Amino acid sequence: MIPAPSELRACRDCGRSVLWTTTAAGKRLAVDPHPAEDGNQACYRIAPRSWVSRSLDGADARPPARWEERYRPHVATCTGRPAVQEALPVVLPDPPNVIRIDPRRRGRARRRKGRR
Repeated sequence: MIPAPSELRACRDCGRSVLWTTTAAGKRLAVDPHPAEDGNQACYRIAPRSWVSRSLDGADARPPARWEERYRPHVATCTGRPAVQEALPVVLPDPPNVIRIDPRRRGRARRRKGRR
């Protein structure tokens, strides 16, 4: 089943049309407006402008029923999404105005243990 044009909204990031559905957990999920054979969401209309989706991934997922169509989540195809943050370096250098107190704390703990 293909959604009616009145059921589609524009994506805030890329401007393309998306169909908003409600998951079994009650969350909203944007899917691309046309069915896709490789989609991992089973979607169907329960009322005008009201669509339900469920994931087809997972060990206990059932295959799509005859009234459901496969759709692809829009987050997988959105071209306007902000870039993912680059990986941070493994060790960040200390700024010049920061004094590390970790080594000093370790030294104090050793000295206290020796006194007792």
